[in-house]
Amino acid sequence: MINQFKSDLKKVFPDQLVESLLNSYVEIKTNFILNKWEPSELNGGKFVEAALRILQYVCYSGRFTPIGTTIRNMFNEIKNLEQSPTTIHDSYRIHIPRCLGAIYNIRNRRGVGHISGDINPNKADAYLIITIVEWILAELYRMNFNVSLPEAQTIVDNLISRKLELIFELNGKKIILNPKLNIRDKILLLLYSSGSMGMFINEMMKHLKYKNKNYLKNKVLKNLDSEKLIELSENDCVFILPPGVKYVEDNYDNWKID
Repeated sequence: MINQFKSDLKKVFPDQLVESLLNSYVEIKTNFILNKWEPSELNGGKFVEAALRILQYVCYSGRFTPIGTTIRNMFNEIKNLEQSPTTIHDSYRIHIPRCLGAIYNIRNRRGVGHISGDINPNKADAYLIITIVEWILAELYRMNFNVSLPEAQTIVDNLISRKLELIFELNGKKIILNPKLNIRDKILLLLYSSGSMGMFINEMMKHLKYKNKNYLKNKVLKNLDSEKLIELSENDCVFILPPGVKYVEDNYDNWKID
């Protein structure tokens, strides 16, 4: 999925900028999924610099600060972008630059003079950063490929499935490494790893090495559906719901293999 997204953006922006943008996104998203929320771990600086160069490319008729050359004053550059001709889309001139400024600012200023006993802001900051980053990617895609923002957001949501140490992927198959988990927990873990993409029952059976589709669907999955942990659609595609996500996250540490 991410390779197609990358290929699409390269039709509009320079290859090296797209590579830098999406590589930094993968790093941010992976650390976010693994709950690595410290500023040194979930740092949007690389993404900000890559995205800013893309904005320069658009607003300055193909010119941008070369990769490897420091953008010395990020906020001056953001102000400069706002002065670009009004014929350029507001998202390029104003909205995206200001979002980049928010990411850059919050990560550089956190942890300075933090009062002991105060609430640690890292988790909240991480959620803010990933939300802004994914909105920016969706907006770049929306403006260039004639899709609605919700459609673009769905594409971005599916770029990276959750990567979990309890699941090993081999030749397209997801192998759950803790054989002691019951079938309900295995299903929820698989669906959690798939994110908003969901999973068809036949695919789930392949991952689980489960042969009794009738029992799986009409007993196990329907029970999970009635508990509102999952949504079982009419076409046999299964999606994890927020209570299911919470269940996995609350129990995940207990499922790990020592």
